[in-house]
Amino acid sequence: MNRDLLEAAYKLEITGSLEKLWRIIVDVMSLHGLHHVLYLIRDDGPAPNWFVLSNLLEDWPKDDVQNPAFREPFVSYCCATFEPTKLGVEFLEQHRDFIDDYTRTYVANMARFNWTIGLGIPCCLVGSGQHGGFLFGNDMKRHDFERGVMPLADQLQAFCQIAHRKIESLRRTAASETPRRRLSAREHQVLELIACGLRPKAIADQLGLSEASIRLYIKNARLKLGAATKEEALIRFLKLCEGSNPD
Repeated sequence: MNRDLLEAAYKLEITGSLEKLWRIIVDVMSLHGLHHVLYLIRDDGPAPNWFVLSNLLEDWPKDDVQNPAFREPFVSYCCATFEPTKLGVEFLEQHRDFIDDYTRTYVANMARFNWTIGLGIPCCLVGSGQHGGFLFGNDMKRHDFERGVMPLADQLQAFCQIAHRKIESLRRTAASETPRRRLSAREHQVLELIACGLRPKAIADQLGLSEASIRLYIKNARLKLGAATKEEALIRFLKLCEGSNPD
């Protein structure tokens, strides 16, 4: 990893502020000509379920992700492996056999931010409880991007994993410091059934509810417990139950 990225990685490790952390990431990417930076993570569960950091105008797409129909193409299609993906209108032809009109329009709209080319780096994969990663971009010509940015892809990937781990750590800390609301009776019941080994569909059938409702109860319980994943929520729930039932 080059010196700039190494120094930035060290700063990430010692900062306790998400705002400062994001500034460090944006600044070091700018040193390498990557002036546009997004961090998009989609948690499993009912939409909207996004966490977004952005240095684009009005923090785009923070408002858009509140729409349950929102779909971010990189997060939707490129997080099955850790392989970096070339992005932007400059690479649309390369992906033309795999994308739909929604994606074409989305990518074309990014040009309004002078984002015509970029690189997406997955940090967590589909099936892990959440998926997504970093998107970096600028308005370079394709030849200049291939020559100036792509040789750094492996180093950027290592840096992104460090940054992702720190972001998620700060998110969990913030959640744990937030006063938690008491679980509703239904949320408590659903977690009890999960602890017994039942899956959402089986719970829905048993309680006479839709599977989407069960997943919403799980999500709400996870947020109230300050957990990043369903598994972490279950662990915290069981600990709470143990604490409230002394021998």
